[in-house]
Amino acid sequence: MDYLHIKSHYLKLLLIILVCFIALSIYWMSTRISVSIHINNKFHAVSKEKSISLALFRNPRASNDVLTTSSTFNVRNERSAQDLDKVIQRYLAPITKALHEDISINDSISEHILRSGLGLEPYTTEKKEDIWIENGVQYRPYPFLEKADNPFYTSEFEAFVPFNKTDFFQRDEKSLSRDITDKKIILWWQHKIAQAPITGLNPLRACPDFPCVVTSDRKYTENSSALIINAQFVEKEKPPNRRPDQVFIHYQIEAPFNYWFYGNLFSNSDWNCAFNWTMSYRMDSDITTYHGIVRRRRSVKERNYKEILAKKKGLIVWMVSNCQVNSKRHEYVRELQKYVPVDIYGKCGPFQCARINDRDCLREITLKYKFYLGFESNFCKDYITEKLYRYLDSDMIVVARGHNTFSRLVPSEIFLNTANFKSPRELADRILYLDTHEDEYIQMLKEKDKYFSIYEDYPLLSPGNSWIEYRYEAAVMCEVCRRLWNVSNYTKTYPDMLAWLYKKEYQCYVPNDIV
Repeated sequence: MDYLHIKSHYLKLLLIILVCFIALSIYWMSTRISVSIHINNKFHAVSKEKSISLALFRNPRASNDVLTTSSTFNVRNERSAQDLDKVIQRYLAPITKALHEDISINDSISEHILRSGLGLEPYTTEKKEDIWIENGVQYRPYPFLEKADNPFYTSEFEAFVPFNKTDFFQRDEKSLSRDITDKKIILWWQHKIAQAPITGLNPLRACPDFPCVVTSDRKYTENSSALIINAQFVEKEKPPNRRPDQVFIHYQIEAPFNYWFYGNLFSNSDWNCAFNWTMSYRMDSDITTYHGIVRRRRSVKERNYKEILAKKKGLIVWMVSNCQVNSKRHEYVRELQKYVPVDIYGKCGPFQCARINDRDCLREITLKYKFYLGFESNFCKDYITEKLYRYLDSDMIVVARGHNTFSRLVPSEIFLNTANFKSPRELADRILYLDTHEDEYIQMLKEKDKYFSIYEDYPLLSPGNSWIEYRYEAAVMCEVCRRLWNVSNYTKTYPDMLAWLYKKEYQCYVPNDIV
């Protein structure tokens, strides 16, 4: 009897444990299902929010004719349109600079921002012109400040920066009352040897109302607020004496391959620690100076592309004067010529058009040819010159070759990038395909015409030789002026300029794409 009682007791206990176990299991499973549903719902909500956010990359202030449909991107860090606005909206700073500085913005998002016009503010001028303003910089149709009879200016637009005292002084209440009658002097203490001298004290090219003037006359050395020094052309000179409030700016617009004309200036310790700011094509410089920029048009004109195409009798053109260079571009073209005809103008080919007649040359070749080879002389990070920008506004498709950072500057559908082709032969196949498929070639022209380039002319004159350089530098000089008037916010010194110049990731290299 006692045995049966004990057995019954244990059976009841086991039954209770079993019931509790089943109850806990049911509770645990229901909780898991609930959590799963919550997570899934949250995931879908985040995905939906991400899609909405990407859709908002389009400029909400832009007109419908410049908006494009949102695409799907692999966004490593979720960013809202408002966050991106804060990143790219900095007075006088090009959007391009922000796209490079923010590591969470990948190439796809960068291209989409350029396509959609995010950060560009629509503005109607006193002449009823519909233009863009980018962080205080107006893109005005040429001619505006430039002279209409300038024989070298070939950009359709020019940069203009009206003086806005509030933005200029970074909304600092104390600075707004400052007297700006005495303008700060910016001295090109050393420019390119062939650069035309800037005599006297001249207003800045893109911002003549700014409280700064520019000169290249060294008699103003002591009184200048900033000295811009192109170290490539300094020969056996010591740094000038510097006032405590004076800024020395290292200027570099050329690639650092075979850079020094007169030896390595920075082996001199006096020069190596002399500089406060850097002004260069490199995106890690304090002030980035470009060879050009590309932006979305506010509206696109109707054009007869069939008529444009009918006039083209040539396929590919290349204008070049420096034949044997580090990028081996001549070798690439020689291999390309095995499969497609390439007409070469300049010192490296049989066709001639004087460099001083750039505007006439451009007009001639854009009527005749379908493709233009914009091949860089050096492969270096961030080194992309006017070979891309100048010809995007033409009626040709640019074939670009250089360090492959183009997607941060130009939408990929409006040009051909040799990096996307395994060999010159594969590139030739694509060109021949577009040559025989008119509708697809015309579509590329139409996409390209949704954008414009901006750059200025800088004539270089030397005995027996004259040519034009093209750079987007006028608005950059406005930024130099702004920094000088707010110099306490930008105090720094480079203790080792040589280390900056020879950063590993910015050194040029020899490409291996000729197979």
